[in-house]
Amino acid sequence: MAAEGQRLVVLAGTLIDGTGTDPLEKAAIVIEGGRFSQVGPQNKIKVDRKDGAVLDLSDRVVLPGLMDAHCHFYHMYRNYYEENTVAFVARAMQNAGMWLDMGVTTVREIGTRENLDLGLRDAIAAGLVRGPRIFASGTALAATGGGPVLDAPRRFVFEITGADEARRVVRKQLRAGVDFIKLFTTAGVPSGRPEMTYEEIQAATEEAHKAGKHVAAHAHATVTIKDCLRAGVNTIEHGRYLDEEAASLMARAGAFLVPTLSIARSIAYRGEQWNTPPDAVEYARRALKAAEAGVRLAREAGVRIAVGTDPPRLDTVPMECEALVEAGLTPMEAIVGATLRGAEIVGREQDFGTVQAGRRADLAAYAANPLDDIRVLAQVEFVMKDGMTVKAPVDRGEHVTGGAARRGRAH
Repeated sequence: MAAEGQRLVVLAGTLIDGTGTDPLEKAAIVIEGGRFSQVGPQNKIKVDRKDGAVLDLSDRVVLPGLMDAHCHFYHMYRNYYEENTVAFVARAMQNAGMWLDMGVTTVREIGTRENLDLGLRDAIAAGLVRGPRIFASGTALAATGGGPVLDAPRRFVFEITGADEARRVVRKQLRAGVDFIKLFTTAGVPSGRPEMTYEEIQAATEEAHKAGKHVAAHAHATVTIKDCLRAGVNTIEHGRYLDEEAASLMARAGAFLVPTLSIARSIAYRGEQWNTPPDAVEYARRALKAAEAGVRLAREAGVRIAVGTDPPRLDTVPMECEALVEAGLTPMEAIVGATLRGAEIVGREQDFGTVQAGRRADLAAYAANPLDDIRVLAQVEFVMKDGMTVKAPVDRGEHVTGGAARRGRAH
């Protein structure tokens, strides 16, 4: 790694830049000040091993750092409802580091108790905690008596009844500093039934949009998905029972689908061995078939599909990409869903998500090509965030050359 402020050239055997265009063989990526300054063929870019540093990944396939568009660092284990706050936060910090090591450099933390995700976001940004950059929703809104699961303590959501309460709570969350608003418009498993009214959804969405923030809606039921889209919601999370009309509405509105297939697959196929309640396992099996069909409808309608894990059972971005490919996306579409699409959701596609000049220098490198086998994404060997190496094989340091070259530090 080059010293701070110095020019670094990364030599990539193959570059998949996240835009969906054809890979570039023998690419050179220039990094200055933590951002990409030039990207192109190696024979078009000056590589000076004396004055600058060179990171040789010419035997690797290089991608942008991945983005998990639906993540819960605080909820990746059983019984998190009962755990005290210190242990709850400690586990989230551990999970953030784990996600970074898997090549995920950005996440949307999409709802936890007591706005704790805002503190984790700020601690990572300040360099106090190792992890991806976070866009945080804070605590989600839910209809009175509703929310993620029936036995969830009320501190995991803000309960609202009516449009006025929806506006009030959104305003309070905006004042708290959230990056976007999360709505539980339907129940969680095992019912997924409608809970929020159209008026509540519309009021919350209007308030968020006035502040320039986007709105993510946990939505399973078909009627509620359509209500969300008509109210201007920006992303449909899960969207299990999407039909053709909803897919068409979504495409026309420019909304995103974050289908979180991998968690449904995990519960459907492994729920029994985890002692998951039988009704939840059966729901997951039904919902998985519907969700896969919905992904196909969305793709055919031209809906932008983003990768999100919803990972209380450690369902990872590579697992979600694999599930999306099995549901009908191409490997390239899945990679775009795990890079550019997430950046578009948060309105930062000019800042990160692709390997293009001006973007943050986030990279992940692999020994094989995920376009040939999407499961390769689970075998990341090198990770860079903001131009700093955060994961590298022990012998990778010898590939960095130049007068002031050094190994990068974690950040």
